Amino acid sequence: MRSAAELRGLRYPDVYVVRMLFKEGLHRKPGRVLELGCGSGNNLMPFADFGWDVTGVDVSAKALADARHNLAGVGIFIECDLAGHFAVPKDATFDLVLLPNIIYYLPRPSFIRVLQECRRRLLPGGMLFLSARVREDWRYGRGTQEEPGGYRLDCHETGEFGLLNVFYSADELSELVGMHIGVLHQAQRLFVTYDNPQSGIVVRNAEVIIWGKVGNA
Repeated sequence: MRSAAELRGLRYPDVYVVRMLFKEGLHRKPGRVLELGCGSGNNLMPFADFGWDVTGVDVSAKALADARHNLAGVGIFIECDLAGHFAVPKDATFDLVLLPNIIYYLPRPSFIRVLQECRRRLLPGGMLFLSARVREDWRYGRGTQEEPGGYRLDCHETGEFGLLNVFYSADELSELVGMHIGVLHQAQRLFVTYDNPQSGIVVRNAEVIIWGKVGNA
């Protein structure tokens, strides 16, 4: 693993991914983890440190090149646009699937298809972690509406101009997970808001985070 000074792209993992890692004791029982929307691999690095086999998927070839560099040859990385298809091999199975940074960029039908594909690849007793933006987020309503709660952003401040952002309520997200993954056991549902200075303004981020274990059947 490389030092922080040698890393490219995002260097540090999402704080709630790290909290889940330790609160669920996953640092003591390594397995296989898949992250969808892995970017530069920052969320996968702590898992690799604790002996997990890591697989990352991202639409950006540059981000995947950074991930391969940052993890120094550890892991499997797949280029794939999850809005259109799911390139993870059908026979690949995982103890944990992470979706911390991707849901809000997918149209609802694509997100539902991703959930269904994840369910097929999650091992019994495996864990799902996901986060989504909620309507209290600064971005909500800033653009052209393309679907319920979904806007093609017309703001430049966050670097997301022209990207689709789909916003969910916590209940809606839980319902979709229940329908397409199943009931999550020992589930956590957290609401997170924080301010982030960007482009001369303060952007209020608002998210719901859910994690839990899939059933044994």
